Amino acid sequence: MGYREIFLVLTSVILLSLLMTQINSNTVEGREALQQLELEHVAASLAQQFVEEAKSKNFDGWVGIVDPPFTPYDQLGKGVGESYPNFNDVDDYDDFNRKFYVNGENFESDSTVTDGVPFNVGIQVQYVSEANPDSAVSEETFLKRMTVTVTSDYIPSSIIVKHVFSYYGVNLN
Repeated sequence: MGYREIFLVLTSVILLSLLMTQINSNTVEGREALQQLELEHVAASLAQQFVEEAKSKNFDGWVGIVDPPFTPYDQLGKGVGESYPNFNDVDDYDDFNRKFYVNGENFESDSTVTDGVPFNVGIQVQYVSEANPDSAVSEETFLKRMTVTVTSDYIPSSIIVKHVFSYYGVNLN
């Protein structure tokens, strides 16, 4: 075998190696993108779970007790003796912050559980007007907007889910 054949064999081996390296790189990048997408999906599901949970609660805990029947705008949040998950109305979720560990289909908020991917959930509840539900108002209205923000070191940006609750039972996304 001459130098020409050896050169062709070596060139072929180098080209094959470069091709295999590129294929492996694309495979790894594809898997990473898929994992990131799955984690973002979990974060969005976690946020939506809190919205759905709040839909099962009363609009306000003071309805029928005082006139006007709403919690003052500067006193939103859980009442004395209330704790998650035993909230009774939508505004109890205001200033809610907790770390959850998601492992498979389950998520835990127990401070002793650290198995799984950590997600931080923060919730804000504010009164909004019908004319502009994107801006908070400093008065009691018939609408409350819940903003659920989920973050994790494993996703590049926050997942934010907003939902507007109506006193009249018509919920707006």
